[in-house]
Amino acid sequence: MCNLIKLNQFGAFGVFLSDGSSVPLGAKHQALMALLATSASGIRTRAFLEHTLWSLAQPEQAKASLRTALSTLKRHLGPEAAQAITANRERVTLDLSRVEFIEPEDQAEFMEGFELPHETRFESWLAQMRADFEAKQTGQPTGGAGQIGQTGRMQYNDLLPPIAVLPFVQHTPGEDTSPLGSLLSEELSRCLARSQAFTVTSYLASRQFDPNRIRPIEVSQVAGVNYLVSGVVHVRGQMMNADIELHDAVREKVIWSRSFQGPLSDLMAGQSAALRDATRQIGQTVVGESIRLIGFKPLAGLEGHTLLMGAISLMQDMNPASFEKAREILNVLLSRAPQHPLALTWMGFWHVLRIQKGFSNDRQLDIHLAEQLATSALSADPSFSLAHTLKGVISSHLLFHFDLAQTSYDLALKDNPNEALALLLKGTTRAYQDRPDEAVQLTDAARRLSPLGPQRYYFDAESAVANLTARNYGRAIELADRSLEANASYPTSLGTKAIALQMSGRTSEARDTVQDLLKAAPMFNMSRYHNYTPLAAGPAGEEWGHALKMAGVPD
Repeated sequence: MCNLIKLNQFGAFGVFLSDGSSVPLGAKHQALMALLATSASGIRTRAFLEHTLWSLAQPEQAKASLRTALSTLKRHLGPEAAQAITANRERVTLDLSRVEFIEPEDQAEFMEGFELPHETRFESWLAQMRADFEAKQTGQPTGGAGQIGQTGRMQYNDLLPPIAVLPFVQHTPGEDTSPLGSLLSEELSRCLARSQAFTVTSYLASRQFDPNRIRPIEVSQVAGVNYLVSGVVHVRGQMMNADIELHDAVREKVIWSRSFQGPLSDLMAGQSAALRDATRQIGQTVVGESIRLIGFKPLAGLEGHTLLMGAISLMQDMNPASFEKAREILNVLLSRAPQHPLALTWMGFWHVLRIQKGFSNDRQLDIHLAEQLATSALSADPSFSLAHTLKGVISSHLLFHFDLAQTSYDLALKDNPNEALALLLKGTTRAYQDRPDEAVQLTDAARRLSPLGPQRYYFDAESAVANLTARNYGRAIELADRSLEANASYPTSLGTKAIALQMSGRTSEARDTVQDLLKAAPMFNMSRYHNYTPLAAGPAGEEWGHALKMAGVPD
């Protein structure tokens, strides 16, 4: 069978007929050819092509644009070469057996200089293709560190749950044209994106779907998401009530449904506590689903984001077996992608928590391994906010180098101002530096941002420390109790609560709390407090130490 088309993918992209004559094509038609030619089978679904090349268009407009583009492409190819392209209602196929791919010159870039302004999905695909081909040329593994975005920064989409928010339906008589439903779903998309716990499909892309007609599986196929959020909003006076559902988009199953109420004015100002609460509960539900899947499916068959969410949840557990299971899961992730900054960083946090929970048999070794993992993550992505946060917590909570820690937290927040963990730990470090008001402000802000239920005890525990140094003893006890409700034997929460109770004159309760602390951490004593607790290095360290001793902590 003779070739009908010659294709040059490297350097200046070009399409040629079998006689070598160039086929003049516009940018969208070249992009369409590139997408078809790079599919292993030469087949792309219409939905994929529509969404990748006309992401900002309405669905019907995108379908019409693809039909027109195919017709124009075939016309330019001519009747003979056009035989290599066929299409039906679902797919477009390029017969790769009729295509000759021109050998690239050394170091030539894939589709050199090509771009489609405003089509961010195509630009992301193109950047990934270039990175993969470059990695093959240099002998490096491909796809191991996430996707590359337009800025050249890594995007960790493969290890974060992909989610889309459909436009909400408004059920308010006489106001069918009100934009409130769209406003609410757009703001929820922002809340989920700010949380850094999900890969969130752009709301501009999600709004093309009709929530009354689209099936979850169709959104999954087009947008590449595993989870889908939909909802209905009602207005009563100056209050809005949102009924929100979270779907497993692949299995077309509702896995969570809740109602949230809040003032319309807060929504309009972008400060809706109801949507922040919804974001937190969605995060907690997704983590719960991951734990459920890990419980009965082999790790090797699970997606990366399921493994990561499950590991994050299990490493919060005070049960040593569950905590060790988290390391096993992270090792599976690292075996798949040894240089992935997200997996490297969370493994580093595992070693930090191993010390903080009192599980470590070799503190210095765990510190060393955590430092190595942070360095490896930053070698892969020098700006990665979570890796800078890891360096910060090692400096502040384990080595007591508070100024050095603040530098790391500032670098993290420069990269991502919404990095909740960096805000939290920066706040606690401010407490150790005798800046209690700032500490409370930062830890409160972090608690508002955090969406993951399993980590909430940690955020409450660190916020309790900030309030302790501000001498807000009642608030410190309240936050420590909230932390202990979720994680009853976390040593930091027990220690903070014991100090706050003793300083409040509630000696009997302080002694009971110290007994709980010694059950959770049998090796804890005053010597370990002074040597290994950052509180002891702060200006009130001696005072807090005296409170612990009075409450029954042994020498």
